[in-house]
This record gives sequence, structure tokens and C-alpha cells, in this order.
Amino acid sequence: MRHRNAKNKLGRTSAHYSATISNMLGALFTHGRLQTTEGKARELRRVAERTVTKAVRLGDILTRDWTTLGAAERARLIHALRIVKRTVRDREATLRMFREWAPRYLGRSGGYTSMFKLGKRRGDNAPMVLLELVPADKPESP
Repeated sequence: MRHRNAKNKLGRTSAHYSATISNMLGALFTHGRLQTTEGKARELRRVAERTVTKAVRLGDILTRDWTTLGAAERARLIHALRIVKRTVRDREATLRMFREWAPRYLGRSGGYTSMFKLGKRRGDNAPMVLLELVPADKPESP
């Protein structure tokens, strides 16, 4: 029975699923957008939202210089980095997410990604979407 097993396995083994999600998250955090099929994008959005939330929970630690942090703050930062590193195995993508993307979303409570439908893929008629990280909220101009 599949009770309380919410993820879509995408027709892959567990190792292949983990590798697929990890690689796609790395590409999303590196480039800010990703073109893929609708099923993969829906599953990736679920994981990406949780991953960004883990970084955003650090709060103002993200906006300060990492070399000036105290011992307790540095421990929180390293713990969060290690938690995210379990999912996003690319080191550069993880650091980019913590340094560039997460500080943009500090005042935001979710909704870090958006999907745009692109139509059908020519070869197999699969529905394609563009998954991207939303831009930061801009302050109102006077």
C-alpha cells in the first residue's frame, strides 16, 4: 500500500529518482530556471520549495559576512548547509543557493518557484514547462 507516500517516483528506482532530483536541483539553483517535463517539474518544485525554506529559516545570518559569525551562528549555518547538501549534491549550486537565492526570499513565506507551460515536446508529445525561481519582491517606489 502507498499510504502517506506522497512523492511521484517518476517511474524510476529510488537511486535513479534521487540522482534525477539532485541534478535538476543543482541546475535550477545554478541557472535560476529549468526546462523539463511537467511531471518532473511538479516533483522538483515540491523538493525545491522545501530546500529553499531550510535556508531561509536562518534569517539574518544569510545577509551577514560568513567570516564574522559567532560560534552558534556558524554551527546553525553549517548544519543547514549539510542538510541541504543531502538533497543537492552539487557544492557550487548549494553555496549559490545560500549566498544568492535564499537572502532574496527572507521576507517571503513560500512560493519560491513558478511554472510556465511551454506546449508539447516534438518527439514524444510530452507536456513541457519552464520552472524558475521567482524574482525577489521589489520594494515599492515612492
